[in-house]
Amino acid sequence: MARGTGKFKQKRGGGRNFSRNMVLDENGTAVSTDQRWRDKKEEEEEDSEDDSEEEESQEEEESEEEGAEGTSQQELSRAERKEQKKKQAAAKADADEPEEDEDLINPNHVTRKMNISDLNSPRQLTRREREAKEKKEAKEHYMKLHIAGKTDEAKADLARLAKIRAEREAAAAKRKAEADARQAESNAKKAAAKAGRRI
Repeated sequence: MARGTGKFKQKRGGGRNFSRNMVLDENGTAVSTDQRWRDKKEEEEEDSEDDSEEEESQEEEESEEEGAEGTSQQELSRAERKEQKKKQAAAKADADEPEEDEDLINPNHVTRKMNISDLNSPRQLTRREREAKEKKEAKEHYMKLHIAGKTDEAKADLARLAKIRAEREAAAAKRKAEADARQAESNAKKAAAKAGRRI
């Protein structure tokens, strides 16, 4: 018997998981009624609740330690707590600002402050925008000259067009002369046929 063969056959690819037994909850989201998925979801929610409770308790301890006005965290309203957190975050951000090292400063980075007067003034075009604008203007100028027949290409086109027109007129005149000659010949034959009957 070969090695590795036995009772269990190795399966390739996972099974298909269809979302059966779905029900809409009060928020309008689809929720599985399958017990396996519900258990996993409840565990995740419990973990996230535990994490959020730990964070809240840490925040309460920090605010009680700082005690700006001597009041406890529980006595503050929600809006006051938010304001206090914002102040703490701003103070922390100010304290955390590192001093810029000359070697780490990017010389190409320019922080330009905009004034209200700058909004009405036309901004300076970049090199690519300027080149694109110049190219467009040059093309429009060339097309105007081309339409007026002042460019070399337009002159060559007009000369070729005049030559073609002359050839077409000559061919039309030749066809008309041939048609007139055939008509005159057929008229002469008819006239000769009529004259031959009368005799």
